[in-house]
Amino acid sequence: MTGNSRRATPEMLTVVVLLIVSALALVFLGSLVEPPKLLFGRSLTAIAPSLFPMIIIAALAVMCAILLLVMRAGGAETASGGESLAQSEWQRGMVFFAIMIGYALTMTPFGFLISSAIAMVAMSLLMGTRSVLQIFCVAGLGPVALYLAATRLLAVSLPELNTIEIIYARLLGE
Repeated sequence: MTGNSRRATPEMLTVVVLLIVSALALVFLGSLVEPPKLLFGRSLTAIAPSLFPMIIIAALAVMCAILLLVMRAGGAETASGGESLAQSEWQRGMVFFAIMIGYALTMTPFGFLISSAIAMVAMSLLMGTRSVLQIFCVAGLGPVALYLAATRLLAVSLPELNTIEIIYARLLGE
């Protein structure tokens, strides 16, 4: 093991922070997820609402732990070879962060479909996509497929506008 691989890089610090946050999220998951709605003393869904967040957070913790071990063993290359990030890279990172904050804030008032489509268009433009067809496919078809898979296959409730839920119900014959 060389002395350079022992040095804490920004990537390694990020992985450590993500590992700590995901471990804390697993510990306090009961406080982070709202209990299911009850009808006559019974849950409306067969799946506990904390199941999917627990799976995702546990997967994040496992991947962070594996990546940390690989980084410590010197098997992973890091982007920080002493050079600092350019100002344009910092700006893109901050714009991406702003898009994600906007997505989280618009999820309830606009619903999943509209807020996801807006976020996907913004991220596509940020990443340099200029093909209108490609942006339409990503922003239009992706959120619809994800919404239908989550609500119909996994029986997970996502926030959506009543008008859009009525359209889905009519299209699916419910």
